[in-house]
Amino acid sequence: MQNPPIGRRDTAPIDKADRKPTWVDTHVGGRLRERRRQLRMTQVDLGAAIGLSFKQIRKYEQGRNRIGAATLFRLARALEVGVEYFFDGLDDPRGMTDLPHREGRELARHFQAIATPRRRRAFLRLVKAIADSPALQARWRDAG
Repeated sequence: MQNPPIGRRDTAPIDKADRKPTWVDTHVGGRLRERRRQLRMTQVDLGAAIGLSFKQIRKYEQGRNRIGAATLFRLARALEVGVEYFFDGLDDPRGMTDLPHREGRELARHFQAIATPRRRRAFLRLVKAIADSPALQARWRDAG
């Protein structure tokens, strides 16, 4: 049997829904932002270094757009890290199982399911406010 010509598919085309960013894309985007800030680079500087607009860098960092392999490679070189840097922490089982309480593990699992960075930040602010306020802690303890 002959191999199909390069560039030709022998499977059905990918559904557009399959191209939407996933939680992995969000994680990679967060790592991108983290490293860029460590180097004190702006989105404009990083975009110029790899031939993209700052708007595209922003979309990658927010997890709104997926990063292709070639672009990820160029980003890694510009940020002076290996490509694996962007995936660090994805498959670390300790991230979920080392939490001391069942509720903590459940909270972490649900937090990962929040799709937008804006909602994750809002939720995080709520949790911090409860944790930092003895009055709120007492109110929640009495209610629960």
